[in-house]
Amino acid sequence: MNCDQMSAQFRTFPSDPTSLLPLRFRRHGAAVVSGNERQMLSAVWQDPEQTRASLTGQMELTQQSVHRLLSTLHGDGMVLFGPLVPPKHKGKPSPRLLLNPRFGCALGVSLDTDRVGVACMDFAGGHVTRQFSIAGDSVTAVLDRLDAEFDALLAQTRFGRDEVLGIGFAIAGYLMKSGRYNPPDPLVHWSEIDLARCVSERFGLPCWTDNSANTAALCEAIFGLGRQHRDLVYLSFNYGFGAGIINQGDLLRGAFGNAGEIGMIFTPEESGIRPALGLLLARLREAGHDDLHDIEELDRVTTPMSPHVTSWVAQVAPQLNRVINAVTAVADPACIVFGGQVPRALAQAFIDRAEFYARPRHGHLNPLPELAISSLGRETPAIGAACLPLKALVF
Repeated sequence: MNCDQMSAQFRTFPSDPTSLLPLRFRRHGAAVVSGNERQMLSAVWQDPEQTRASLTGQMELTQQSVHRLLSTLHGDGMVLFGPLVPPKHKGKPSPRLLLNPRFGCALGVSLDTDRVGVACMDFAGGHVTRQFSIAGDSVTAVLDRLDAEFDALLAQTRFGRDEVLGIGFAIAGYLMKSGRYNPPDPLVHWSEIDLARCVSERFGLPCWTDNSANTAALCEAIFGLGRQHRDLVYLSFNYGFGAGIINQGDLLRGAFGNAGEIGMIFTPEESGIRPALGLLLARLREAGHDDLHDIEELDRVTTPMSPHVTSWVAQVAPQLNRVINAVTAVADPACIVFGGQVPRALAQAFIDRAEFYARPRHGHLNPLPELAISSLGRETPAIGAACLPLKALVF
């Protein structure tokens, strides 16, 4: 398998991402962490109350081995020892384990039809974001703007370029067999490039790519409703309409990287009445709202809800209900999250019209998911994209 094939399969470039990292990150030759270290760091990432004693109980290693590995991680600047925590039962107090935010950082990008979100995430998950508008800008113009935004974020967080572990890049659209993405019409020129290679070569850093609905779902799983629900479906309302599926805390990508591509549920005749915000924007402009220039401005016609929006919600509700029932039947999530760029009032209108088709059998109704609105904001896909390098290399 050549480099291009490997990159397409794993949606990353280069095939050995660590080859572009400074030597201090390459602690095990071609790896940042060993298998046992990855397991330990993942446990600390997932549980901020983790102590050395509780971690020892989770590992299939001796106490001495756990202490030795933690000592190495501490010495290399990946882990900090916090205050001693009294045990729940008998025993000695154990230090709380903390990820060191200054070990390094990752950058995240989310490219949508009218805007770009950018995030910088430190090693402990702390993050800051920025965004800028686009309107058919060329690939080169967007990458040049990203260069300046990266500089601004790194200056804000006091990281240097040599402290970046990689770039996660999310784009609206599905993954093709070539490893390229097929985005909505306003981004069609992005389908002509090998995205991971292009970004990696432009910035001299390894790059991981994914669908923006997936990275938004990943962000929700780590920082949002995923803290209560290990299994959820994230509905991403943007220019188009997609979904990300979280199974036991991890993204479900499928054989071709397109799990959650729920637009395939609709017939060609229904494609114009699916719950995509680009269609709502077009409907409103036809109705005389010429002052609406992009999806970000939909808040103005949803609080309060305009009659044109109410009419559109009623029209697309049957298609959305089909999606809700389909993902409930197939993925069996504990929660279905309404997110993306959808205004909160519009999301609530969708939830108010939601209908589950399940009916009681022998007096019992099967468990149904909670319907909830994401509270993480509109930079969710960029924050999730910044998680990609950290999860690939460390967690």
